[in-house]
Amino acid sequence: MTAEFPASQPQSEVSPQQSRSALRARLLAARDALADRDQRDRVLANRVARWLATMPLARLAFFWPVRGEPDLAPAIERWLAAGSGRQAGLPVTAGEGLEFAPWMPGLTLVPGRFGIAVPPGGERMTPQLLLIPCVGFDRQRYRLGYGGGFYDRTLAAFAVRPVAVGVAFDCGRVPSIEPQAHDIRLDLVITESGVL
Repeated sequence: MTAEFPASQPQSEVSPQQSRSALRARLLAARDALADRDQRDRVLANRVARWLATMPLARLAFFWPVRGEPDLAPAIERWLAAGSGRQAGLPVTAGEGLEFAPWMPGLTLVPGRFGIAVPPGGERMTPQLLLIPCVGFDRQRYRLGYGGGFYDRTLAAFAVRPVAVGVAFDCGRVPSIEPQAHDIRLDLVITESGVL
């Protein structure tokens, strides 16, 4: 499926924002249309769990699923249970960036900005690794999100940058997202079929 452009506007004059918006809409529709979604979700969460078991870290942040994103909570629960002193967090918007609030299994979340569930209270943690949702990603490991730029600004602001791992379904893979100057390359991307 290709984007349709008004007859009065040649395709060459489409802005990068318009092009990304069209790509984002197409990829979100493909994710929504996954027929075997539950199976793919389980396979992807298990792949993330196996990969995390190889990583020497004590603090990570992940995302609470919205808009058809994979549910990593079961994988994070297993990771937390497998070692003492481990800490997980969820993103909380803070101005134009993100902070990370501690999360544990069974914690009652509250609605945050954009209606995304967040842990209650003001406690924060500093992750060594971020599991980041991707609407799309390319072979160079650049990520297409929802267009707010929160993860890019957050990664750019860290004094010591955490490992940045994109998590996506294979249907989000594209040749290139045509990265812009503000886009930050991920360290790797995990999908249901492998690791890039």
